[in-house]
Amino acid sequence: MILIYKLLKLLGITILLSFGCFQLALAQHSHGILTPGVTFPKDDSVLKVSPQMITMSFRVDVKLLKLALYTDQGDWINIGFQYDPSRLSHSFVYPIQSELPTAEFYVARWSVTDDERRLLNGAFTFAFGPEAIPPSEIIEGRISNKVEVLPSTGSYRIGSEQ
Repeated sequence: MILIYKLLKLLGITILLSFGCFQLALAQHSHGILTPGVTFPKDDSVLKVSPQMITMSFRVDVKLLKLALYTDQGDWINIGFQYDPSRLSHSFVYPIQSELPTAEFYVARWSVTDDERRLLNGAFTFAFGPEAIPPSEIIEGRISNKVEVLPSTGSYRIGSEQ
């Protein structure tokens, strides 16, 4: 009797763990659905001339909560995006009305939510001009020269007392 009880308990735990993993797999998969299938400019692209628009196409209908454009230095560029709570779509096009300021590259940051209120944030980068190089190469160069500076206090410090 005790053996049967232990087997049923083990089976129950296994079923619960399996269900939890299944739910986790669904949650992770849903983020893939919320990512844009296509952006223009394409992520890490180099264009010959400044783009005239930013476009994003998603696999499912979403609400675009944020679309912001920044220079490589983090300066915001007004592209006229305004959140419309009634707009649920899979495709968004925003014309760039003015000339973009000079920068090594540009970062488009976006946020979307779906009809189940799942939220996803993302970004894509691009550069343009005759001397432009892919943003990933510039970013990689900037990161590799960074030196970690830790504060002089804290329990992780060698010889610190607890």
